Amino acid sequence: MKALFLKNGWCTPGTVADTILFGKIEPPPTPTKDYVLIDVKATSINVDDVALCQDSAGGGWFFHGKTPTSAEPFIGGSEYAGVVRQVGPKVKRLKVGDVVCGVQDIAMSKSAGTWAEQTLAPESHVIRIPDGCDITFMEAAASVVAVLLSGDMYQRAKLDEVSLKRCLVVGASGGLGTFLMKLLQRHKNVNVVAVCSGKHSDKMKRLGATEVVDYAHSPFEEQLKDQDSFDVVFDFVGGTDVEYGGRKVLKRGGKFITGVGPRKAIGDRVLSCSEWYGWAFGLLWRIVRGCFVGHAYEMAGAMPPVKEDDFIRTVVDTGARPEIALEVSWEEDALREAIRKVASRHTGGKFVINMEPNGGGDERVGE
Repeated sequence: MKALFLKNGWCTPGTVADTILFGKIEPPPTPTKDYVLIDVKATSINVDDVALCQDSAGGGWFFHGKTPTSAEPFIGGSEYAGVVRQVGPKVKRLKVGDVVCGVQDIAMSKSAGTWAEQTLAPESHVIRIPDGCDITFMEAAASVVAVLLSGDMYQRAKLDEVSLKRCLVVGASGGLGTFLMKLLQRHKNVNVVAVCSGKHSDKMKRLGATEVVDYAHSPFEEQLKDQDSFDVVFDFVGGTDVEYGGRKVLKRGGKFITGVGPRKAIGDRVLSCSEWYGWAFGLLWRIVRGCFVGHAYEMAGAMPPVKEDDFIRTVVDTGARPEIALEVSWEEDALREAIRKVASRHTGGKFVINMEPNGGGDERVGE
């Protein structure tokens, strides 16, 4: 089968797009025990996937894929949608032909990657997409990581329990940000302000933003200083600048919910020991401090796999889908350019690889 893979160690940070290999490798073995073999129809390119290929995920500490060798190549990618091809003898819930999606636990369980025509996964890590669900393979492959992060941020805000009026989304135009925007759009009593590049203004208004703040003009807290304060600030960017700005615009008793933490662009390089522990203890200090100051500081996100019930509640029942900024063809030049753009962290939505030669990944899963 064809795959995007590594076989002689990790890429140097910043070189994944140029050095990852594309070509034929041995397909996964026949599934045993409770494993299922999946024909991948679509798979996303996420910034954390790029970080794993250069062994810098989470700053390069504790989160590592299985070291690539010629005998056992490392296949990139973690998020997918596809169809069950074979099942192991102990599989009970899934059957051949089921439409499924999921996110592989590359770092902790050393699961198989998804930038390939097939992948192998334990049944418990695979989500069966319900019959009749109005979703494409591309959309499903773009939604699973969003459940882990954006869905968790949404749940932490407790919008159904408290009469919140104003939310600020920093980094609203990315794949995870747009998914959260669609979840917030369901609430008629919530006023949402989006912080992103001004070129995405029309898209943000379509997704329910009452105002769009262009971060390129001046710090967002300066642009919002004369407006009412916010009940929740959602942070998809990270760093102390966003945290400082968020504190400035939060009302007393509000929540600052981050999916990144106090260091911006973590994963772009391997942190030193002092840098990583500074990030970790700095995060812990902020969480504890939030119990005593005027607003809470929460770090969102969960480790894979995604629970099927969470996917159904967050994606199927709500109809929310991330914005797909680019459909990437299963061709070498297109793949390398897409990885390069994702690594830049300025995508304006999800980049999803359509594995089907005739665009079959765009079909509804029930067709």
